[in-house]
Amino acid sequence: MNNSTEPINILLSREELLLTLRALQVASIPGIDRDPLGDLTPDGLELAMTIAERSLRARELAQVREDGSLALHNLLLTAVGVCAYATKMVFVYHWRDDGDLPVRYFGHMRDGDFVAHTRPDDVLHLFTLLPTKDQMIEQIAQLCGWEDRGRKNGLYSLDVPDFAQIRQLAKAGEVNTAVAHLQEHQANPAAATALVETLTHAPHVSILQLLKQEDNPSVTRRDFTVVQDQEHCWLMTSPSGNTTDPLLVKTAVKADLIALISDW
Repeated sequence: MNNSTEPINILLSREELLLTLRALQVASIPGIDRDPLGDLTPDGLELAMTIAERSLRARELAQVREDGSLALHNLLLTAVGVCAYATKMVFVYHWRDDGDLPVRYFGHMRDGDFVAHTRPDDVLHLFTLLPTKDQMIEQIAQLCGWEDRGRKNGLYSLDVPDFAQIRQLAKAGEVNTAVAHLQEHQANPAAATALVETLTHAPHVSILQLLKQEDNPSVTRRDFTVVQDQEHCWLMTSPSGNTTDPLLVKTAVKADLIALISDW
C-alpha cells in the first residue's frame, strides 16, 4: 500500500516495463502499444531486456541478488503490479480537438492502492502512485477539463443511429435540420438547440470506461461519454450498459461526473 501523502512518479521505457511485467509473470497491461520500430526478434528482445535491466539498476530501481537473480524495487512492483492485477479500473480517452489522437489515462485500483498509467511519449510509460482515490478522480477531471457549464436543462433518450445522424448534421452546419430531428425526442426547444450548438462547435469529447473485477472471472463494465463546449456539458450513458440500447443524454455538472467514478 502507498503510505506516502504525495504522488510518487516512476517513468519507464517500453523495455523496462516489459521486463517488469516479465518479473510479474504478466504478458501485457492496457496502454502498451506495438513498438513504433516494429516487433523485435527473440534475440533482439533478450538484448532489450538486458539493456532494460542495466537501466533499472543504474536508477536504483533494481539490484542483483547474491544468487544472480534480479530484485526489483517494491515501489516499481507495486506500481506496475496494481495495473496488472487491478480489481477496479477507469480508462479515459480525451479528444481536445476534433480529429486529433486522444490523450489516454489508465487508472487502476487494488487493495487501497491507486495507480495512474499515462503515456508521455510513444515509448515511455509514466506510473503515478496516488495516496487517495479522490486524487485520481481529480486528475481525470483536470485532464478532461470538467467545469460547471450552464445549467441542467436537457434530458433525452436517443437510439444510437439517431444520435449519429444528429451529430453528422451538426458537423455539416445543418443546424435547423438537426434541431428539428432532435425535437422529435425532446420537446424542449431550448435544450434541443443547446445540444446541437455544442455538437456544432467542435466540442471536447471524453470517453470513459469503468471496469470492475467480480469474484468470478467476469468483469462488469460501464461506459459513458462526455461532450462539452464553453457553454454546456452533456453526459451520455446507456443505462443497461448494452451498446445497442438507447442513449440517455442529459446536461451535467462537474459533481455529476465525479460521482459516477467515485460511486463505481
